[in-house]
Amino acid sequence: MIITYLLITLIAMFGHLEDFLGTSLLSRPLVLGPLVGLVLGDMTQGIIIGATLELIFMGNIKVGAAIPPDVISGGVLGTAFAIMSGKGPEIALAIAVPVSILAEMLISGLFVFRPMFNSRFNRYAEAGKL
Repeated sequence: MIITYLLITLIAMFGHLEDFLGTSLLSRPLVLGPLVGLVLGDMTQGIIIGATLELIFMGNIKVGAAIPPDVISGGVLGTAFAIMSGKGPEIALAIAVPVSILAEMLISGLFVFRPMFNSRFNRYAEAGKL
């Protein structure tokens, strides 16, 4: 079971590679849903749930200062919980939207704390400590 959880985590990390590779649409539920379905042994449900969540998150793009919900966390966890519980796309939707909003709030919160470390990072850089 731990291998399954690790593989689902790797799928979420794969989705976040879009931050480094540019907009390749790898982070969309239409791509990540079937991968989660493959790991959990139900590719058909992964495709159905991924397509359903894609319809919900289709307009989520980052424009200016507007920060949309985190599609990757919501999509992967919603798909995983729906397949594992056997309840289908309805449960995926009920889980994915709140999880994606919470995940984006946590990510945004981390940006608040990052500047607090800048002076420490500058001291390390001046001292040559990597």
